[in-house]
Amino acid sequence: MTKRVFISYAKEDKGFAEKLFNDLQQAGVKPWLDSVNLIPGQPWEAAIRKAISDSSYFIAALSSRSVGKKGHVQKETRHALDIAEQYPEDKIFIIPVRIDDCEPSFERLRRLHRTDFFPSLREGPKGAIAGFWL
Repeated sequence: MTKRVFISYAKEDKGFAEKLFNDLQQAGVKPWLDSVNLIPGQPWEAAIRKAISDSSYFIAALSSRSVGKKGHVQKETRHALDIAEQYPEDKIFIIPVRIDDCEPSFERLRRLHRTDFFPSLREGPKGAIAGFWL
């Protein structure tokens, strides 16, 4: 069964999100990214909430630009955290991925082990978490 992965990111980190999307696709994962999967005219907020709910995993792309920002990236994270509360404690739903040296703003995210994609993005799915997707 193909794993579905929602990628949450701040618009300032769109380049990273698109690269991650492509790398995950190449690894045989079915990623979901707003700039790729939203259809023109679609009610985007409902589509995003549904995509998060329907995903096997939620990647929270964390950066110094996203953690203190107001907006939809925070709404997505809150929705994912609420979904994660329904999972057994030993199951993974949210995967915090740090793009740069930052600290998650949500206490519940700070409790989760995170992976760092810096100083090199090349260490991404092919390195740091490659085996996870198999």
